[in-house]
Amino acid sequence: MRIVRPDEEREEFEEKQGCPGRGQQWWEEAIGKGLEENICAMKIRTNMEHRRQADIFSRQAGKINHVNGLKLPILKYMDMSASKGTLHPNALVTPHWSVNGHCVVYVQRGDAQVQVVDHSGQQVMNDRVNQGEMFVVPQYFVSTLRSGQNGFGFVVFRTSSEPLNSQLAGYTSVIRAMPVEVLTNAYQISPNEAQRLKINRGGESFLLSPQRRSF
Repeated sequence: MRIVRPDEEREEFEEKQGCPGRGQQWWEEAIGKGLEENICAMKIRTNMEHRRQADIFSRQAGKINHVNGLKLPILKYMDMSASKGTLHPNALVTPHWSVNGHCVVYVQRGDAQVQVVDHSGQQVMNDRVNQGEMFVVPQYFVSTLRSGQNGFGFVVFRTSSEPLNSQLAGYTSVIRAMPVEVLTNAYQISPNEAQRLKINRGGESFLLSPQRRSF
């Protein structure tokens, strides 16, 4: 095993560039220019309105566009991300919680009924929010909402550049992944009721249409 000292690394770099003996100042300038070029070339702007680029889309419920550290690399340095959503009248966002960050939600238009419970199941919010209002959903708190008669437009700011959500209803939910026996014993319901609880939303996932009724 060979340990490379900083001055040896500089000398190797100078030899590869064909300019040995330039000194410490030249080395710092060369490295600095590379970092500066990366920062200057970094994408710092994106459009969240593109329908075709929606991360979640439902003809019956609406759409959501996410911007995270993968789409906009500069967000990695800020450790933040954002989402912009538009819901049709009476559409629902499935109950879910954030695994790795807090959420600040700003209402752009319309209104919605919002419910939030903490990690122990105690309800901490059950209010109707309107245009211009904001509310916070802490990490691990479960939240859900139903849009009003005029639809609902919102923006979410998250304290993670690569946010993760876990859902309690829908095709990709935790409930659907659980065996029927576990649901039967956990909720003291019949196997038939447990099966209905697992598949009651069919192929719908994060956005739920108003036409379907939950169990």
